[in-house]
Amino acid sequence: MQVREAIDTFFGRYRNTIELLEEFLSSKNNRQEFVLLSCARLDSIANLAFAEGPQRSRFSRFLGRYSGLGKQTFAVSVPDLYYYFQHYFWIATASIANPGRMMLFRERDKEFAQFIYDSGVPITELHVRHLLASILNSLKRRYRVSPHQSTRKKMCASNSEIVELIRGSVSRNAGGHSQFDVNSIGSLVSGYTIGTLLYRRYRSAEIHEWGAELDEGEFFTATNVYWKKAPVHSHRFLKIQFPAIVLLSLLKRSIEAYKRELQETHKLPFGIWTGSRLGENFLDRRSIFPRTPARLAIR
Repeated sequence: MQVREAIDTFFGRYRNTIELLEEFLSSKNNRQEFVLLSCARLDSIANLAFAEGPQRSRFSRFLGRYSGLGKQTFAVSVPDLYYYFQHYFWIATASIANPGRMMLFRERDKEFAQFIYDSGVPITELHVRHLLASILNSLKRRYRVSPHQSTRKKMCASNSEIVELIRGSVSRNAGGHSQFDVNSIGSLVSGYTIGTLLYRRYRSAEIHEWGAELDEGEFFTATNVYWKKAPVHSHRFLKIQFPAIVLLSLLKRSIEAYKRELQETHKLPFGIWTGSRLGENFLDRRSIFPRTPARLAIR
């Protein structure tokens, strides 16, 4: 078997998936199944291409390199991050009922609690609200985070821009008790990049939860990534949406770009090489784990 034949044979198994997705798109049916199939297939190729790193990271790295999204994969969706901070501003009364203690309601609250601890702000409802209000105001002044704001304002920004903006709010509110480098800011912000939001709200929501929250009216008709008006209580926010044609395009482009790279390099990831019967000189050793000493506990 030749290299090109091995590649074509492997990716041939994705042909039925793409045909089925195109059928769903044409009939405008099976929204949740569309998301599940497209994201699961993207995830499977990302695992093929990158052997190391957290699953979420591999997914984003793959999109950034092969899907056509490029650097946009790692851009922060500011409206979605804005809602994150607004949520904790609303629940501050319940989460900080007593000074010095923060109640966690969900697993993901740990990251926010770590951010507050690292900030050096006194853990009281008043001080935490002041910090969050400062962050919210800074985001709103510079970016479009609400449907009522000018459409001329940007909705995405680089991770470093947002980290610096939040760090400025922390410095103004911490009274000199915060370290200059708040490590948890970068971790928190990275959870709101476009690639990560696609992974968490679409891929993971389909696999681990009850399905993605989709804009049913526009899912099969919109042609680009967009932000939908999302009512929460009496407020209106903006929430990023990935319509069907975008998901299908990401999958198609990723497959073609990755296939092209493999054909040019003649180096196959382990998942393709193992079924090809080709020699080891065709194996891309980056696709297998490096030698790592085993650590065994003797009992």
